[in-house]
Amino acid sequence: MPVKITTAVQTEISDLQNARSQFKQTLRRKIQIALWTAQTLPAEACLCEIRNQLIAIQNYCDRHQKKFIFVEELISCNQFDLGGSDRQLATLFRGPSEDASVAICVTEKGSLLHRNSCPWIVYRNTGDIARFPTATFCLL
Repeated sequence: MPVKITTAVQTEISDLQNARSQFKQTLRRKIQIALWTAQTLPAEACLCEIRNQLIAIQNYCDRHQKKFIFVEELISCNQFDLGGSDRQLATLFRGPSEDASVAICVTEKGSLLHRNSCPWIVYRNTGDIARFPTATFCLL
């Protein structure tokens, strides 16, 4: 009898892990879609699209009793290894930790970047940031 209980518990744990993995993959997909949608928009519209999509993701997470917290802060393009000028501004969206590894950045000129525990990936470079690898479309 204990074998069946152990198997049932293992199955439940496996199901929870699969659900968690699928949820994370859905979040990654939603972020990637937001980036691909925003990259073709003018600077201000790009910023609004990213902000609105992050709010939509936050609402999606709330509906699933998950937390998705992001902070929006104004930075200069020479911060966070962006490689730009201290006279040019950008909006950084990140998690609540100041050293969050996941972030999205939209510059005033409309450059769009994303990082996820790795160097920045550029979705659009308008010349106000350093050269980084350019994103290629891959729906997770």
